[in-house]
Formats: sequence, C-alpha cells, structure tokens
Amino acid sequence: MGVVVVGASSLIARALKASAFTSAWRFVSHASALESAGWLHGTDVLVNCAFDPRLKTGAYDAAHDVDLRIAALLRDWPAVHYVMLSSRLAYGPAPGDTRLVESMAAAPDRPYGIAKLATEQALERLLGKRLTVLRLSNVFGDEAQPGRQNFFAIALRTLRDEGRIVLDMSPFVERDFIPVEELAAALVRVAAAPRAGLFNLGAGHGTPTGRIAQWLIEGHGRGEMMVTSMREFDAFSLDIAAATNAFGIEPVTPEVLRERCRRLGERLRVSRQGQP
Repeated sequence: MGVVVVGASSLIARALKASAFTSAWRFVSHASALESAGWLHGTDVLVNCAFDPRLKTGAYDAAHDVDLRIAALLRDWPAVHYVMLSSRLAYGPAPGDTRLVESMAAAPDRPYGIAKLATEQALERLLGKRLTVLRLSNVFGDEAQPGRQNFFAIALRTLRDEGRIVLDMSPFVERDFIPVEELAAALVRVAAAPRAGLFNLGAGHGTPTGRIAQWLIEGHGRGEMMVTSMREFDAFSLDIAAATNAFGIEPVTPEVLRERCRRLGERLRVSRQGQP
C-alpha cells in the first residue's frame, strides 16, 4: 500500500512521521505536490494535512483551497483514494446534548467550518467513492508556537510566559480533545483500509476544559488557572461509532488524555529550564 502525506510540516504530519507504522510512507510539502503530479506514481492512498490559513478567517475562495487543487490532480490517477481532514466545525453549533453525529444536517456558522464543508462537497463531486472525509475534533500536541490561536496553543504559551492558564468560559464546559499521537494511530488504520464516506474522528467524549488546564499545570509543576467568565460556550463531543465500526478506532480514555496533557506541561517546564 503506497501512502503519501501532503503537508509534511504540519502538526499531524509530524506525528505520522514519528509513528513506527509509517516508515514506508512518503511525505511531501503542499508546494511540491502542486508543482507536478509525478509524486503520485505508486500512490494508493493520499492523506492531505495541508490547509491555507486564509480560509480560517475569510470568505471561502476555491483558489485558496489546497484540498481542491490536489484532488483535481487525481482525475488522471483513478486508482488513488483521497483522505480529507475536515473539522467538526463543518457541522455548525452542537445540539443541546452536545453530541455530533454524521447524520446531522450541516449548518456551519464560522468561516473555517463553512470552508471545510464547501471543500467536502467539492471533493465529493470530483472523487465520489474515492473519498474519505474525516471530521476531526480538537487536535492537540506540542503547540507553544507563535501565531497559533487554538485552545492548547494559547494555554501552553500563557502557562510558559505568565505562569497561568486563563479560561474565558466555564471550566465545566466539555469539549472533545484528541491527542495528535492518537489521531496519527487512527489515520494509520484509515489508510490501511480506506472506506468511502464521512466519519467523525475524536476522543469520542467531552472533557471539561478546566481538567485540561489542571493536567497541563500538573505536568508543568507550577501555575494557576484563572477563570474570567462562567459562560457556557461551544461544548461538543463527537460520536465515533461509525469510525469504530469501519476502522476499529476506539475512544481515547481519560487516562490517556491526562497523560498526554501532563507530558506537554512537563515538556514546557524542561524547555524553560534549558533557556539561557
């Protein structure tokens, strides 16, 4: 099985590279992928991790859609199966029970979700049964980098720089978080036996954001959590029964989530100690 990952420098691609099961996979940058189609020789499955950040904040523009441009290359490669990494934001707001299921009607209300849904629909028209769409929950890893604005990136930066994690929501709000290492393991399963269709991929349950902050602080060895608002905001969890049935992907346990968070906090402490 020839597997190619596009977007070699992304958080997810780096986790895939570190896996013991991807030594035979090929990793290419999205720029190289768009220059020519020669890299598609010997490819059975294509996993795209590349995404133009302009689609996260602006109106959808097909010219910025990396998935669409790469998928267009596959017209001349009818044996290649495409795995698209979408987002739970393509659903729109979660219902009252916070559970997101593939059978729900999509009604995204943010630019990122609107763009992802538009891409899903465009790729479905292009590829049909050669397409697997994975709607991901909140993926986290070592993200204490400038410019990153997701929950974990902000939490890690403020813990490092200010000794605290600030929550602008109730610490009891539960969201579905999946460690990038567990996501990579799941993607290995998907690539080994891809199936057409739409599948949720996350931890399979929500975790209170306050617990996440607590575990990061535990690993860091010091710090505090500050709550500036008790608003209930954007709670969600993904139903992953379809992915379990199709690929044998199991939910991520709270114990694994805690350990991954603690390791991130510890890594942050070690990196601080190594600074001049």
